[in-house]
Amino acid sequence: MATYLTATIGRLTQAVIAFMAVQSRATEITWIGAQAYSAIPQPNLAQPLPAETWFRLTQRLGRLAHRLRTLFAHYEANTLSAPRPTRARIAQIRAPQPRLPNARGWIGARIAAAAPCAGAIEHLLHNIPQMRDFVQAAPQAGRLLRPLAHMLGVTLPEYLRRPKRPSPRPPRAQPEEGSRTTNQPRPQGTPDRPIPPEIRAAARAWKKYDR
Repeated sequence: MATYLTATIGRLTQAVIAFMAVQSRATEITWIGAQAYSAIPQPNLAQPLPAETWFRLTQRLGRLAHRLRTLFAHYEANTLSAPRPTRARIAQIRAPQPRLPNARGWIGARIAAAAPCAGAIEHLLHNIPQMRDFVQAAPQAGRLLRPLAHMLGVTLPEYLRRPKRPSPRPPRAQPEEGSRTTNQPRPQGTPDRPIPPEIRAAARAWKKYDR
């Protein structure tokens, strides 16, 4: 299973590298004989990304495959360590780097050759029981597979979805109809918070005007 998964990620990396090579040779103007033609703009297509973004994607895919291979080796040897709790990251000053897009399925929208890899990973996640056992034994694998599935537009199985976070505040109890809470009028003023004199004067003036 791990070999199949990492090999699929390797084929996806090769598809990205091949796309980078094609994109680097592409030009906006095509010459046919003595005539020059430019491509018609198509706003419905995904916008091209710089080569630095694709290079960073290949690095991320390589690290992901290595970490999954290591986790599965520990899983088979029964030497998995407990997952470390999530800690707040300390802000560090780093050089600006190109960020990967956040849209779901953004790789498949730009690289047609990524579709077979997405189908293979979706089949592995949904139809192989050993994958479910592996993720349940190593929750760290879920942190790696969820971003990969998001980039490829793969639907997550139930065991990979994040549990819903509980509400920080309990729901406020609604008072019953006819209770003292609903029928009791609001106090106009209290000793610790008296009504300001200007509001009292305005109320008296309004009563005189209303008469």
